[in-house]
Amino acid sequence: MAVTKIHEDDDYVIVNKPFDMFINANDENEKNTVACHIASHDSHLSTSLNPLHFVQRLDYSTSGVLCIAKNKKAAARVGRLFEKRLTRKYYMAVLRRHLQFDVADIKYAIGVDESSDGAHRMRAVRAAPPPCAARAAHTRVLALESGAYCGQPASVVLLKPITGRTHQLRVHCTTIGHTILGDYTYSNREDTAPHRMFLHATRLVLPFQNKTLDIQTEEPFFTDQQFASKWESEKVFFKYRSKEDFVSLCDVIDENRVDGLRYQEFCFQE
Repeated sequence: MAVTKIHEDDDYVIVNKPFDMFINANDENEKNTVACHIASHDSHLSTSLNPLHFVQRLDYSTSGVLCIAKNKKAAARVGRLFEKRLTRKYYMAVLRRHLQFDVADIKYAIGVDESSDGAHRMRAVRAAPPPCAARAAHTRVLALESGAYCGQPASVVLLKPITGRTHQLRVHCTTIGHTILGDYTYSNREDTAPHRMFLHATRLVLPFQNKTLDIQTEEPFFTDQQFASKWESEKVFFKYRSKEDFVSLCDVIDENRVDGLRYQEFCFQE
């Protein structure tokens, strides 16, 4: 599967990462990586002749916008934006079942799941105070469309991670009862029928001092005939399939508009 470059300048290359692809790997026999597609196999290592700096991570199963720095100075610059939570990231996802809200905030802390039998899994902590190993996490969700996938209830949503924890979107969605369609890990290895996990990093905004990089992909799911042929729409709450409509939705979720919408907050219960 090809890796498409969306933007490139002297400091950064930003790509549209395919699903089911690693970002990089220390195993020289592993060729299914972004690094292999756009540079040398060892480009993520400091010993490389032309090292790249992977300042952002996307899971193997997640597709979408991925920013890579070409030098240490550029990596430090974008790293500060991520650390100070000045970047804006927006994801599209398809969730199992219909939602009982239009917009929601999920504020469960996230820590390592010690009961996962060696599998790399995280878990949400729904009791206060959370254990010291868990870290505060916050995700905002906006319902876009309800329908059915292969006859089973499903929902298309916009996700905005306010924080950036490992597997945050996947864990938060699962914790509120709406596992991402095709998420093998957080469905306890049961959701195996879909050809991919339906989580896509659709837009990334990097507000540098001299300029703002605003990078967006095309709508990721309905252009995929394997998905579109199995989807039956029931109700569209917001238009979102064009780039212009998607930007307008980002404004809605940024401003946390709840007027006229069913709102729910998921947080610690004392």
